[in-house]
Amino acid sequence: MTDRLPDRMRWCFRALIRAVTFVIRQLLPENAYRSAQSRWKIIRTNRHLTRILGPEFRRSRSLIEIDITYACNLNCFNCNRSCEQAPTGEHMSLQQIQSFVDEWIWEGKVWDRIRILGGEPTIHRHFFEIIELLRSYRRAYAPGTVIEVATNGYGERVNDAIRKLPPDVNVSNTAKQSNVQRDFRSFNVAPIDVPGYRRTDYTNGCFVTEICGTGLGPGGYYPCAVAGGIDRIFGWNLGRQRLPKESDGMETELKRFCSVCGYFKRLPEGPLNGPVKSQTWEDAYTQYRAGRRHGRSECQRSGTN
Repeated sequence: MTDRLPDRMRWCFRALIRAVTFVIRQLLPENAYRSAQSRWKIIRTNRHLTRILGPEFRRSRSLIEIDITYACNLNCFNCNRSCEQAPTGEHMSLQQIQSFVDEWIWEGKVWDRIRILGGEPTIHRHFFEIIELLRSYRRAYAPGTVIEVATNGYGERVNDAIRKLPPDVNVSNTAKQSNVQRDFRSFNVAPIDVPGYRRTDYTNGCFVTEICGTGLGPGGYYPCAVAGGIDRIFGWNLGRQRLPKESDGMETELKRFCSVCGYFKRLPEGPLNGPVKSQTWEDAYTQYRAGRRHGRSECQRSGTN
C-alpha cells in the first residue's frame, strides 16, 4: 500500500464507509450504535486506515488564532494553555506581532478570521495596540476578515476592556465564574498514555485544527494554538518562524503535539471537577519547573515588551 492513494480511490473508500455506517445505524439499537460509533472513532485513527483514507481533520488555512499571552487572571484546572499548571507572564511583544502581520502583507495572506486569545488576552499591557494593529491590516489589505477576541469575562478589569473594544471587533465571552470548568476536556491525559491509542496516526489531528485554525504564539506558527501552549511546556521549539505554505499540512508537528494532547482523544468524557494528569504530563511539568528554577528563559521571537 502506498502512502498516498489516488483521491478517487479515497473517495470510494469513504463513500463505502458512509454507506456501511448508514446500514449499521438502521440495524442496531441506539445504545449499541453509539458504542460502535465510539469504537470506530478510535479505529479511524489507526495508522494503516489513515494511509487509505487520509487524515480525518486538516489544518485550516483560512483561520488563525493568536495567543498573545499565556498569563491569565483565572487559571482554570485542566487549562489547555497550562495557565494554572505552569503559570507564566510570557507574552508576544507588539513588535513581534507586527513582524507577523508584515509577513502576511508581503505574502498576500488574507484570513477569514483572526481570533485573539491566550491566557486572558485583555490583560496584555498592549492589548488595545494589538487590536488596532490588526484592524489596520484589515482596513488596508483584508476588508472581509473577522477579528474576534476570546475572553473568560472574569473580573472588572477584563470586562472594562471588553466594553472599550470597537464595535467592529467580535467578542466571544465564556463568562467564567470560577477555576473549575466541568465541561473542559482532560487536556493533560496524553493519548500515548492510553492503551487504545498505541497504533494511532496522530497526523489525523482533531476538530481544533480544522475549526479553530492555524496557531500563532510566542514560539511561532503551529498546526493549532493549543500546540503552541504544549511547546512552551515540553520545550521542543517546533514553532515555525515563517507562515506555512498552503500545501503544508504540518504533519511532523501533528505527530508530536497530538500524541500528548488530550483533545485528540476520541471517546466522550464525563465532567471534570478538578485537575487530571497522566504520567507524561506529570513528568513534563516537573521538568518545566526544574528548568525555570535553573534559569531557562521563556521564548519570544523578538522584543521584550
